This record gives sequence, C-alpha cells and structure tokens, in this order.
Amino acid sequence: MIKKPLYFVLLLLLSCCTNFEDIELGKPEDIRITGLKNNVLELEIKVPVKNPRSIGFKIKEIDIKTSVNNQYLGKLTTDKAIVIPAKSNEIHNFRLKLKIANVIQGIALVLEVINHENIKLQMEGYIKFKSLMVGRKINIEETLYINSFK
Repeated sequence: MIKKPLYFVLLLLLSCCTNFEDIELGKPEDIRITGLKNNVLELEIKVPVKNPRSIGFKIKEIDIKTSVNNQYLGKLTTDKAIVIPAKSNEIHNFRLKLKIANVIQGIALVLEVINHENIKLQMEGYIKFKSLMVGRKINIEETLYINSFK
C-alpha cells in the first residue's frame, strides 16, 4: 500500500510532466544539407526551443511528411533523441534525415531549390516528446517560407 505523502508526490510529478503546452518551438533559423546517402538527405536544422518547465524532456521521435513548393519530397525523421534541458531558451541543432520518396525527382527538386529564395516548406506529421515516464504526441501542420537552404 502506498502511503499518502508518497502518493501525493507521485501525483504531483505526473501532473507537472504532462504539461507540454508551455514549450515553444520557434521557426527554423538555419537549414543545412550535411549529406546525401542513397535516398536519404541528411539535414542540420537550428531551431529555437523555449522550455520554461522545471523538468527537461527528450524529443524521441519525429515523423513529418515534407513538401517543397507544393511537391512532395519525403518523410523527415530522426535517429537520436534530442535532449532539451529544464528552464532553457536556446537554439538546438536538430540532426534529421529526409527519406526522399522518389529519388530522381527528389534530388532534382532539392538541387532546384538550393539556390532559390522564398522556398515554401510544408510539413505534416507528429513529434513525440518524453519527460520522465510520461510521453506525448503532438501533431504538426505547418507551412514555412524560407529565404534559402544555404
């Protein structure tokens, strides 16, 4: 049987861990292509993240369908968890992989937009967060306009 003080502490911990609404993901500040292997484009994206919570968290999974200038490019994922510390307001490097759906069309599209400005980037999918033992899935549906991929 759990004693009342221990039960109260456990309840308090679980309630504070489920409040992911306070976390703010900003707009990407820099997008760089770091590699291309087979049909996977490796990217490094700098994103401001504000975490006012007293507990850090990890971004465990990213699964986002990505389109550039209204053409489907592929699925954006991550291999490694991204750690966001407690009470932080920092720019984090997200190392992501874009699995290109159609290799020839995808590479042609990437090469076409690499030197252009005003790129329309559409994303739809989800991000899974985890803090202590509590996880949450947040759906993403965003359209960003980026000056360039340089």
